[in-house]
Amino acid sequence: MRVSDAFAHAIDPGGLSNRSHSDPQQTISFGLSQNFEAKLKPPPGDTSSTQEPRKIRLLSINTSGIGYNFEQAKQAHHTGWQTGTLSNTFLSDLLPGFQLQITHDLWKGQVGTDSAKFSPFLQNLSASFTVTPATLQGLGRLLGLRPKPAPPPAPDTTSGAQPAGRSDDFRRYQGGTRSPYGPGGPGMGLGVGGVGGGRGFTLSVAFSSTRSRTDTTPQQLHVPGRQTTTMNLSFSPTRNWSATWYTSYDFATRQFADHSLTFQRNLRRWRAAFSFHKTATGSFSFTFNITLTDQPDIKFDYDQNTYVQ
Repeated sequence: MRVSDAFAHAIDPGGLSNRSHSDPQQTISFGLSQNFEAKLKPPPGDTSSTQEPRKIRLLSINTSGIGYNFEQAKQAHHTGWQTGTLSNTFLSDLLPGFQLQITHDLWKGQVGTDSAKFSPFLQNLSASFTVTPATLQGLGRLLGLRPKPAPPPAPDTTSGAQPAGRSDDFRRYQGGTRSPYGPGGPGMGLGVGGVGGGRGFTLSVAFSSTRSRTDTTPQQLHVPGRQTTTMNLSFSPTRNWSATWYTSYDFATRQFADHSLTFQRNLRRWRAAFSFHKTATGSFSFTFNITLTDQPDIKFDYDQNTYVQ
């Protein structure tokens, strides 16, 4: 596109750019998105529902865009390709929080030049998912494991009256409610419908792998890749207890990078918290805090820190 000299002088009075036109551009970009869904069946015998069955996403695949410049392809020692990396992202509703992303370096050399060779190279891979008791129960149903109905309590034939203070509710509390998928249930005894009255557990796992081409530059010949994973577990064994554990592991050094443990206890009008943190260098800290709930100024704190260089 060309402009008049008067307009070019108004935009650039000093004539520093000395350009009254811009290079033509003819580009095209394209991407790909795929979704696989399924409809849930209505409950057996339910003929009154007029709503559409709920859909779930079995698998979703999103591919990043690729660009091509036709004008750039006309230049000497150039090609029209403009995209250097390609990413694919996978999502699914079958596993809560599941996400998988794969990134490839497409060209060996500088993209857009005729010396670059098309050679896909896995550059980055990251994945994350979350496991809960509901996740394990869903997998159990997919494998054909059905809940077994709890047997009715045996009638008390020894006496016509129950002991004082012991009702049917006390028996249910004493016996607890076990999961049909094994001893302790999916919550591993962490209060999943059990005696303690906890809220189950949540486990989040993330994995990341990053590397680069080792033959691109001499400085990258001995650059190792990096593979790390992180785990975050939170659970409540009882109604008043809650715990959280976080850690990360480095596959290159084969060492845990850090640890973090937190416990909280509800003491009616008081709340107690215990925390322990340890880094990869060996430094750690321990804190203890107890606070009056309705009077936060009334509290007791204890801190211990050790630093390792």
